[in-house]
This record gives sequence, C-alpha cells and structure tokens, in this order.
Amino acid sequence: MIHPRVLLANEAGAGRGHLLKLAAVARALGPGPEIVAAIADLRHAAALGGVAARVLAAPPLRYTRAAREDPTLEGNATWGDYLAGIGLVRADVVRRGLAWWRKAIVDEDASLLVADYAPLAILAAQGLKADGWRIEIVAVGTGYGTPPATLARFPRLLPDFARSLHSEEAILSVVNRVAGETGLDPLPRLPAIGAADLTLPMTLPFLDPYAGGRAAGELLAPLVDMPGPTLPPAGDELFVYAAAGELKAGGLVDALSALPMRRRGFLPGVSPETAARLVASGMVLEPAPLAAEVIARRTRLWLHAAQHGSLCTAAVWGIPQVAIPQQLEQLCHGRRMEAAGGLHLLPLRESTPEAIRAAVLTAWSDGALARQARDLSRALRAAQPARPMDQLAERLAPVLARIHADPSR
Repeated sequence: MIHPRVLLANEAGAGRGHLLKLAAVARALGPGPEIVAAIADLRHAAALGGVAARVLAAPPLRYTRAAREDPTLEGNATWGDYLAGIGLVRADVVRRGLAWWRKAIVDEDASLLVADYAPLAILAAQGLKADGWRIEIVAVGTGYGTPPATLARFPRLLPDFARSLHSEEAILSVVNRVAGETGLDPLPRLPAIGAADLTLPMTLPFLDPYAGGRAAGELLAPLVDMPGPTLPPAGDELFVYAAAGELKAGGLVDALSALPMRRRGFLPGVSPETAARLVASGMVLEPAPLAAEVIARRTRLWLHAAQHGSLCTAAVWGIPQVAIPQQLEQLCHGRRMEAAGGLHLLPLRESTPEAIRAAVLTAWSDGALARQARDLSRALRAAQPARPMDQLAERLAPVLARIHADPSR
C-alpha cells in the first residue's frame, strides 16, 4: 500500500486551535502517512508534536500593523472582507503565497493537502491539480472559517458590522490576475477560493453562520471530548482560558487578581510578570491544557474570550460561561452561544475590571444560567456523536481510498 504524503497548512489565525485541528485530522488519517506541517505562526508549533515529522515556516496572511492599530482601515462585514484584510487584495502578498505553496507542495511531493485558514495553499493546490498533479484537497475548520465554496457571494455575518472597503469583484480581480501569471484558470467567484475535494466544517449546528448554504450532512461535530451519559456535579472553581494577547485587552488581569473565588487557568503565552501577579493573588496556573473531564469536575464557571473550542467544550459538559469576545469570529460564535443558553456575553468595550468582576460574580450565583447550561448539554449529548474522532476518520476514509487506489501516486 502506498501511504500518502500529507502537507498540513495554516496561513492565518493566531490561536493554537487551528493547529490542534490540523493535528486531530492527521491522527484521524491513521498510521502510515508521512506528515509535514507548514504554518505561519510557530508560537504554537508544539500542538503538532507527535504528528508532523517536520514543521516549516509558511508565509503568513495577516492584517497590516496599521490595520491592527486602527481596525477601521479594513472591512468587517463578510468573510470576503477578512480575506482582503489579511492580504488577498495585495498582489505582492498573493504572489508570494502562491509561489511558496506551489513549491512546498511539489518539494514535499504531497498527495494530500489539509488546510485550515489557508486560502492560498488551497488555491495553489487547485492550480497544480488542474495541471495534472495528483493531490487531494481537504479544507478543515470551524463553520465560520470554512464558508461553502458554492456560495455566489459571502453573506454578511453580523447585523451591526457592515463596513466593506473592497468589493468581492476587486478582491477576485487581484487574485485572478496574480494566479493567471502561473497559468491558473480564473475563479468564477470569490468563495470558490476555498473549493476542496472534501470540506470538513466542525462545529455545533447553531454556531454555523453558513448552515443554509451547506450540503446536507456536511457539518461534523466539534473535536471535543464528549461526556458520558451523566455529567459530573459542578465544581467550586472559576476556570479561565485566555492566550497572551487576550489577557492584554480590557481589565481582565486586574479583575482576575481581585476575584474572591478559587481560580484556575490555562493561559498559553502569559508573560512571567503577569503569571507571577496572578499566582500571588491565589490563582492556580496550569502548565498544559487540562482534559475536559478534569475541567468539568473542578469548574463552576468558565471564563474565556469565546474561542470556539472553549465554547463547545463548556457547552457539551454543561458548564456555565462568561465570554469577552475580542474579534469578529469570537463575537459571532459568542452571540450564537448566548442565544442557545448558558453563556453571558460581556462586550470588549465594556470590559473594565469592575464590569468583568460584576459579570463573573453574577454568573457565579445565577441558577438560571446553570440550568440553561445543563439543558443545552443534555440536548447536545443526545444529538452529537459520542466519539467525534471516529466520525472524522469515517469522513476521511474515501479520500485515503482514492489516494491508495491511484497507481500513479
């Protein structure tokens, strides 16, 4: 049997969740494949430990420094605005990315590309495939991060965010002009940049902003540990998950230092100074991620920035949540989770130390919020597969079968 040579790809997004998802897909492929990862942000490369034989530094797609300092310099209405903001409206960025990924796929002799937040990697693979290169393309991510490639246009995601500085036609013109320099056929519309042989959006159904545009049965369960038939009783701690950048926003560190309850957190990338301050206040900082069951047994309330993994894990384990979203994906997911129940959302602009402390203390003793969380968990456990990794492996099986059956590979 010929084992596939797999290239894991990520170009954008700063969270370790992107790499955890790639690592999970790699594990779901089973033993045998030769795996190399090409990622834009090496800070969380350890998440690929035990999966990738090598990790390459890929060219990043990101907002310019000016746009990070002044968000009004970029659009915020649709996924197209996001693609423009991270560079797809700049010909030099598209040209560099396409050339790099085309070379990486050829140099690594990849027969399978697994891409999360990697539009230029997918586009490069599309072009090579059209030229006769034998490669399967798998797009993975949350529902938010894997819009259907069949959409005519990207829809508006949040009613109160409507700024578009670049039309889809303008973005598509740049992409097609640069892609045409290497002989790629023009894309018919911008969403087609994500076209893959297999798309694996992994999220809870009510969190998917593109639910109406997906093929039946396309959505997969999020890759979180699922509880058994009975939830553990609520614990007596506040659990906090926040990356270094999220700790800097608002008054979170001040609030955490002043809260009276038992506190425990996993804060990847936290500075030594901030860690020392929190520990001095009595907070326990974990050096590595905790298993979901361990969190559930200890935790009465979960505080986070509405990261997708935290939202889904807390929801299926019935843990009430307080979230302070810091970017549009988190806000979109957070609002949808709040509507489903069991979560209180605190806007970033209101996240003073006093407001965070008040929100946590209120949620801590909110019996209705706790009941909503348990009710939601009950519904999710009845509808979601008990072993999401098995579902993922089953969905990947036809891709592997095509690779193994191709005598030219």
